[in-house]
Amino acid sequence: MITDNRVVNLPLEIPIIDVHSFHAFSQAIILTRPEKSLPWLVTNYIHIFGVPHFDKGNFIHLATSSHFHSLPYSYVSKLHTDQLRAWFPDSIELFVDCLNKQQYLAIALDEYFIPGMHAYQKYHLVHHVLVHGYDWEQRLFRIAGFFADPPVFTANQTLSFEQFQEALAHAVPVPQRASQTLEIIQFPYQALNTPIFEFDIKLIMRSLEEHLLSKPVTERNPKRIDFWFGLRAYDLFIQFLELERESDKPIIHMKALQTLVNHKKLMIERMKYLSANNYMTDDRFINMAEQVLRKTMIVHQLCVKQRIVQNPHNITRAIHNIKQLQAYEKEFLEGLLDHLGR
Repeated sequence: MITDNRVVNLPLEIPIIDVHSFHAFSQAIILTRPEKSLPWLVTNYIHIFGVPHFDKGNFIHLATSSHFHSLPYSYVSKLHTDQLRAWFPDSIELFVDCLNKQQYLAIALDEYFIPGMHAYQKYHLVHHVLVHGYDWEQRLFRIAGFFADPPVFTANQTLSFEQFQEALAHAVPVPQRASQTLEIIQFPYQALNTPIFEFDIKLIMRSLEEHLLSKPVTERNPKRIDFWFGLRAYDLFIQFLELERESDKPIIHMKALQTLVNHKKLMIERMKYLSANNYMTDDRFINMAEQVLRKTMIVHQLCVKQRIVQNPHNITRAIHNIKQLQAYEKEFLEGLLDHLGR
């Protein structure tokens, strides 16, 4: 084991998209080098889709993959947790070695043993954390994950080596393949065969047009042909709200709302990037993107209010505001595409 370093704390930034662990973890890593990551980030995360007949309420998603192997300038090594336990009886040594080599580690642990997690000492829940540092003298790791209630992405939390071992030992297998895998992430990674991401304004324009026209994007998954893409996702949102009004209980998961909020935040960053790099010469579209976010936040707040005090009027107002949001975003996208095409 490499022991020259006694303390390592790899950098993390605040992610723009923080609604799911893979989005949050990957962006927290790559935003440490914005000159490499921003061109890729603003080119992606344009498409959203809604999943009809989804019974868990988390029905709106971003079409872009944030899995570590999808990121630019990254190298990912994977090890099944069964192999981790069999080959590394003292996994702490492996983690410390990787951190000394400036490598991040993502792994699913049992939150029952992680202080600050909502499930801590209450119930067993296997969920991902990102290990980004350690202190050898204090015998602890520094981790990022979703802490507090409701869960919020937070970095630089401490987990003792002993708690880590318990959380790993009790992390029973879960259906998702990614949750059964330790991922070791090197970023930035540069080799002779590392592909260089080339910014292409035409690709952004095509994606924005597809979002505007609600075109299904099925290159990664043909089964998505039945999903509701782009601005059409708002129509599905309204259907879910109408179902919620009829059922007299919450149906929509707040992650769906947070995904929309994240989508609009990244649109603002996209507008700022295009303006700063002279692809866009009218800052009016930055203001319009900010207005889209404000309208989205109104819908978000109404849905939160409905969970506190159930009142059909909240849903009626939310539906009205979604229609306004959809119309305004359509106007924004049409004007933006016209401007970029000149």
